[in-house]
Amino acid sequence: MAQNRRDLRTLVLVSAAFASLVSLSFVATPVKFLAQEVPIAHLLAVGRVTFRASLAVECCLLLGLLLTTSARSRWLAYGAATMLAFQWLVLTPPLDERTLARIAGNVLAPSSLHHWWILLDVARLSIYAIIMRLAWRMLFPSERRKGPNG
Repeated sequence: MAQNRRDLRTLVLVSAAFASLVSLSFVATPVKFLAQEVPIAHLLAVGRVTFRASLAVECCLLLGLLLTTSARSRWLAYGAATMLAFQWLVLTPPLDERTLARIAGNVLAPSSLHHWWILLDVARLSIYAIIMRLAWRMLFPSERRKGPNG
């Protein structure tokens, strides 16, 4: 019974992490640039604040995952945490400098930093999906794939 509660908490936490990452990275971020009559500098400033808030939320959810997951899922959560740390410690400083320069009106050469950010977001989404699947299988063992005859 305790294991089922733990798996349910894991499923809820990883679902929340998955949903927040999808909604922020793949919906809210690009859509805000569709707002007409809002200066790009304002949109970029909002983006800086939004990303910092999302970091706090995802860190809390990852901590919850690390506390509730099984050993196999915990290693996956460590992988997600490592990717998130890389994004914030390695990619954020130069991206932040670019954002501030753009807000100041500077024209910047293209950069691959955003591509790396997106790649890591997709990788974390994949990890969260795997953890969700593992938690689901623990909660509902009868839902496991049946063989060709069953």
